[in-house]
Amino acid sequence: MTERLHGGVLAEVEETLRRCGRAALCQIVRVEGSTPGKPGWKLLVAPDGVVSGNLGGGAFEALVKADGAGLLREPAPEGRVKRYYFTEEAVRGQPTGMVCGGFAEVFLEVLHAAPVLVLCGGGPVAQAVAQGAGLAGFDVVVVEDRAAFLAPELFPAGVRAVHVSREYRDDFLAPFAGRELAVAVLTRCWETDTAALASVLRQDPPTLRYLGLMGSRRKIARVRSELAARGLDPERHSKLPALRAPIGLPIGGDTPGEIALSILAELVQVRNLGRSSSGHPSAVAAREPTHATSV
Repeated sequence: MTERLHGGVLAEVEETLRRCGRAALCQIVRVEGSTPGKPGWKLLVAPDGVVSGNLGGGAFEALVKADGAGLLREPAPEGRVKRYYFTEEAVRGQPTGMVCGGFAEVFLEVLHAAPVLVLCGGGPVAQAVAQGAGLAGFDVVVVEDRAAFLAPELFPAGVRAVHVSREYRDDFLAPFAGRELAVAVLTRCWETDTAALASVLRQDPPTLRYLGLMGSRRKIARVRSELAARGLDPERHSKLPALRAPIGLPIGGDTPGEIALSILAELVQVRNLGRSSSGHPSAVAAREPTHATSV
């Protein structure tokens, strides 16, 4: 019974990370004397307040739950071991007010879900990006209005396909509300680029960390003009990252695979260095024939 109970906490991790993007895992790693919990017992604390597992109940478990929730509120949480004494007072560590007489050490850490990379468009460039994104640590979602470009054989196993209207009116980012997001707009023409970007701006996801648009400078200017005509301007959304257009780092390539590498390199740069990584002339800058690869 005990093994099933605490093994069940690990089974809950994937679902909790999918729902919330992160969670605090609290595990008893050492005990001495009389304690309500034993080494290996676990408690999973989610940002939405849902708790799984059991450390023995009582004031001890309530204190650990509160510490796990506090860890989730820290801007850059680091794993730590904390000692809890089952006494009314303690010289070191956290007294629980309980009278068992022993103590327990608990390792608290924050688990993070993989960031989600949403590819608007399922053409050759998106297919190439999807091939490498898993190696870079992203969960990949492809959003397309053409069913033929969502065929499973075009993408690696595990890629999620989402069919939308040509106007991208669907709230395709909603299922990933608690996850760190990156969006690359790689559709076949300026009309669908505009529709996809307008939808992202309308949905205004608070966890968006990257937003990029593939195209020549002429095409990008047209998309910006169309967005402005709709009263939308990516640069005025202070909570959203700046639009990276043209997309990708300047590696000089123009094949779908080379463009995909430039995009993935920029995604990793932004993830590791943050929003402040500077803009640049892109690898996908000014060659109109290049963008035919997205069809």
